[in-house]
Amino acid sequence: MIPLESLTNSFQGLIPAWLCTCSKEGVPNVAILSHVDYVDSRHVALSFQFFNKSRRNVAENPQALVRICDPDTFRFHALRLRYVRTETEGPLFESMRLRIEAVASYSGLKGIFRLLGADVYEVLSVEAVAHEVGRLPGLAREATAARVPFTMRALQELSERIQRAPCLDALLDSILEALERLFGFSHAMILLAGDRPGRLETIASRGYAHGGVGAEVELGEGLIGLVAEARKPIRISGLLRQFVYAEAVRRSAEERGLCGERSRIPLPGLKEPDSQLGIPLLARGELLGVLCIESEEPYRFHEEDRAYLEVLGGYLAIAIQNALLRERSEEAEPPESGPEPAAAVVAAPAPARLAIEFYRGEEVILADGEYLVRGVPAKILWKVLQEHRATGAAEFTNRRLRLDKALGLPEFKDNLESRLILLRRRLEERCPAIRLVPSGRGRFRLEVAAEVELVERP
Repeated sequence: MIPLESLTNSFQGLIPAWLCTCSKEGVPNVAILSHVDYVDSRHVALSFQFFNKSRRNVAENPQALVRICDPDTFRFHALRLRYVRTETEGPLFESMRLRIEAVASYSGLKGIFRLLGADVYEVLSVEAVAHEVGRLPGLAREATAARVPFTMRALQELSERIQRAPCLDALLDSILEALERLFGFSHAMILLAGDRPGRLETIASRGYAHGGVGAEVELGEGLIGLVAEARKPIRISGLLRQFVYAEAVRRSAEERGLCGERSRIPLPGLKEPDSQLGIPLLARGELLGVLCIESEEPYRFHEEDRAYLEVLGGYLAIAIQNALLRERSEEAEPPESGPEPAAAVVAAPAPARLAIEFYRGEEVILADGEYLVRGVPAKILWKVLQEHRATGAAEFTNRRLRLDKALGLPEFKDNLESRLILLRRRLEERCPAIRLVPSGRGRFRLEVAAEVELVERP
């Protein structure tokens, strides 16, 4: 028998599988499966969702045949199976559930399009299909064939880049740059836990027309939110095909009154990603954030990519955590005496006048009526702008901000540095008339290129 473990690529869900069952009277039924999951060298798992007729057939006659395809070679294999059990909890069930819920949440089907159980089958035989079809259109592998592999030298260079990063800001950019240059992952983003419970905020990205700094993701929302909630990596291949499947289920659910009209949660980054890989950034049991990598190729991330990046995620999380601790312990002291210099005026394209509105109740800042930032970053920006207007101050230190009780920073793990990075990058994207420029360790300078009007609202 062909070793089951040699068919790993066929279990990625890129090409649908065929499930063939038969009733005790001999009436056959064929259903299309989005995934066949590898369990071990003798077992596979099929998702128990909507295939009621297949389930009835298996209950009467616990034999089945599954046809799978390798997206690399386009070779087909037939797996003859015998039903063993259904799991509704445990590692196997959770792994399958998270992948399905990630797709479901994008289409507003979370809680409806869900996994009911993981049906485990013993593999009785594996046979190569004699008559194979030709290459399927649109699934050429030229791009992924040239993908950059993980090597010890590349991992060593990534480690050296991380060690050389002087601050958290540089570290984040260095991580994303290295992922692209060393491993070929050209579209990636890092989200860190924000000051609002249950949410992650985009703090750095690479490869997109718009950086999306400050974009929020709730725990349990989409692939990123599910990775954060479960603290486990999730890899999805053939994402666009699964969207089509989810949308068909959604329309059926709407017709039956099981779900109402809901707007689709927009995908972060690429407009139409076909592969996504989310890795939790865990350090000493603490969730710092999520690393999300995506591609327009349907089969960009192989099993070894997930395994390497899962290990790498722990190292990156520790590096980020150490950078936060180092910057906090090495903060610059504020000047002992003398007035602070006036804010610099930079020659950059910007409006002559700029209206900054701070809504204290919601802790939100609007710039010329457009949403800019919220939460702790909004309160920081409001503080430095008010102080500049009152005293002409331009130089500020992290220490002074940390000691300001009005900002409401927690006494432990306040993540002030990441809040400042988010604010600075958000200003660069949305409000270039105001800049916060690092001027030393634990210190930054306010630069203003417009006449700013400050308006506080309830």
